[in-house]
Amino acid sequence: MILRTRLSPATLFAALGSVVSLGAQGLFAVFLLKLFDASAVGQFSVVSQIAFCWATLALAQSPLSLLADRHIAAQTAAATAWGQSAVRMLWMSPWALLALWWSQSHATAGATNWSALAPWACGIAGLQMSWLLAQSLTLRQQATAAVAWVRLLPPVLAALIAWFGAGALGRTDSSTLLLSALLGYGAGAAWLLPALRNTSAQTDTGTSSATVSADTRDTRLKLLHTLTDVAVSGLLAVQWQALYGTAEAGMLLVLLRIFGFIPGLVHSAWAQVAMSEGTAQRRASLRIAALACGVILIIALAVDAALRWGWLQASWQGLGAYLWPLACWQMAACAMAAHAHLPFAHGRAVRFSWQCIAMNAAMLALLLLPLLGHVLPIGLTAHQHLLLVSGFMTLALMAQALDHGLHRQSR
Repeated sequence: MILRTRLSPATLFAALGSVVSLGAQGLFAVFLLKLFDASAVGQFSVVSQIAFCWATLALAQSPLSLLADRHIAAQTAAATAWGQSAVRMLWMSPWALLALWWSQSHATAGATNWSALAPWACGIAGLQMSWLLAQSLTLRQQATAAVAWVRLLPPVLAALIAWFGAGALGRTDSSTLLLSALLGYGAGAAWLLPALRNTSAQTDTGTSSATVSADTRDTRLKLLHTLTDVAVSGLLAVQWQALYGTAEAGMLLVLLRIFGFIPGLVHSAWAQVAMSEGTAQRRASLRIAALACGVILIIALAVDAALRWGWLQASWQGLGAYLWPLACWQMAACAMAAHAHLPFAHGRAVRFSWQCIAMNAAMLALLLLPLLGHVLPIGLTAHQHLLLVSGFMTLALMAQALDHGLHRQSR
């Protein structure tokens, strides 16, 4: 067995919801590859990535703090976090719109104007922000079935809308994908309201004093950590499109979307549940990481086979160059995600944030490296740039996971 410890109902429902969510998102990724061309996927991916960065920065890691700070009533913490996040989202809006404008500055003549994409980005960001808080709140409340439904409903609904729009209505442009994301996140965000009104759930489920989980970081550190996170993910999408074109950005981002489901699943169904329960599971985390890496390997082999056997549209033939570097990167991300609860259980959350900030700073420098080609003899192709970025992230994430996994033995 992967786990020898008894799993709580919250763990089982979180895993169920995450697995169904993974399947729906995988199906959505198949629709992206099969029903939509690379340009439509590229535009959708850039807009959704900017919206994700906007929502994530506005949250400033509030969902993690909501899980870790078990001494604060869940409803109070969630209401406060949403209000503060909404204010941050408002004053960050000029930067999000600037990123959207920059992403479209090198677009072809037939591409959608950035101002027409701005309402999509704003709506998706606001609803996604609420959905992420709803996931943590239902988990803190140990709301059993709600833990599963809040996770699985948005991706299932988004996949159905994308399939119906492209397959039944023949709408294969980016607006179909944007609408599917908007309605999906809206369904997930709706869970926040009844969860806030639910005052019957316990705010603390009894945690061993040896493994009390807490977020010891101050707001400024959490905001800086989040800022560097979203700067990397946002610049990766925007810069790749600006430097190498919409099709190349589509290939990079669609594979990150496919592979990124797995570390996301590990974090949501394993690390977050362990954090909400205040437990530290080291050996089980190693098994979870190994299983997740095996799943990514299977996915990579399946995509490789689809390319070799001509199952995808001709515009996706360049996907092979991105496949294995990104697979290695996301395997390392799985190892880190499996151990992500340990810094909070061992009082090392501050160290964890500074590690991430340093890694993100190096990543930003690597993404901006091609811009120095005008003053230094640096000439990078898209593939060379990809190998540099993915190689660094693979090594950095593995080192970070090893640091957290071996901490107890080194004390």
